[in-house]
Amino acid sequence: MQSDSIANPHEKIHPFAGETVLFATKHQKEEIIIPLLRELGMVCVKAEVDTDQFGTFTGEIERTGSVRETLRKKIKAASLKYPDGRFILASEGSFGPHPIIGFMQIDLESLLLWDRKLKFEIYAEFLDTNPVHGEQTLGPRDDFRTALKNLGFPNHGVIVHPENSVIPIFKGLHREHDVAQAMIDSFCVSTNGRVVVANDLRACHNPTRQAAILEAGKVLLEKLKSFCPSCSYPGYAITKSIPGLPCSDCGEVSQIAKTVLFECVSCKFSEEKKRPDGKKSIEPSECEFCNP
Repeated sequence: MQSDSIANPHEKIHPFAGETVLFATKHQKEEIIIPLLRELGMVCVKAEVDTDQFGTFTGEIERTGSVRETLRKKIKAASLKYPDGRFILASEGSFGPHPIIGFMQIDLESLLLWDRKLKFEIYAEFLDTNPVHGEQTLGPRDDFRTALKNLGFPNHGVIVHPENSVIPIFKGLHREHDVAQAMIDSFCVSTNGRVVVANDLRACHNPTRQAAILEAGKVLLEKLKSFCPSCSYPGYAITKSIPGLPCSDCGEVSQIAKTVLFECVSCKFSEEKKRPDGKKSIEPSECEFCNP
C-alpha cells in the first residue's frame, strides 16, 4: 500500500492505536462504543452532528434510502464538520419484520467506520430478534399503566402523541406523571379521542437497543482485529456464505453454507475457507430430501 501501508499485524500495538474515532450521533451511542475501541488503543468521541436530519423513528422526518446510504450520509455530515478527522463512525437502527420469519419483529443495528485517509469502509451489524419495540393505542378510560408495563416502562422510555398526528409529540418519558400529563395534552387535540403510547426507540431511551448496539460494536471490534494476509489492513472478514453442506444421511448437498468467503476491504484480496464452526454436515431433519 505504498507510503500508507499498515504496520505488521503481529505487533502487540494495533496499527490504529492512538487514533481518534469521531462518532456521528446525538443519542449517546458513543458511550457504548468507547470501551470497545479502547481495547485497541483508539479514542472514541462524540461528533456533534444532527443525525435526526436523516430520519427519525417517530416519523417527523422520513428516512430515505437504504441503511448503508443513511450511514454514509451521517459520515459525510461529520466529515464536512470535522475536515481533519481520519476515522468517522456512524450507527443506524432499523426495526421491521424478520427477513425470513416475517411475523417476527427484529432490530438491525448497523455500524460503519470510515477511514478518510485510505478511503475504506468497515461495516458491522447485529440482528436482535427480541427488541423492545411496541405501541398501544388508548382511549380516555383505558388502563395506561398496563400499557406502560407491556412497553417495558419505566426502564424503556416512551413517546406519546394523538393517534392521527405526531403533533404534538412528547418524547423521552420515563415517569408515570409525565406520561399522564402528555396523554391529557394529546387527548385535548386528538381528532378521534385516542392517543398512542409507544416505545421511544432512540438509543438513549431504549436499553435493549443499547445492548444490540454493543453487540454490533463487538462485531466491529473483531473485524478491526482481523488483518488481511495480503496487505495487513484491518477488517478482513466474511463477506459471503457458499452453500453446499451435505446431509449426514443421504449425502445430498443443501443450501446451508459449506464454506465462507473472506475478503479485504482494502486490496480486495479474498479466499475461501471452511466454516468457522467446523460443521461438516447437516442433520437429516434439516435436509430437504430426507425431510421434504
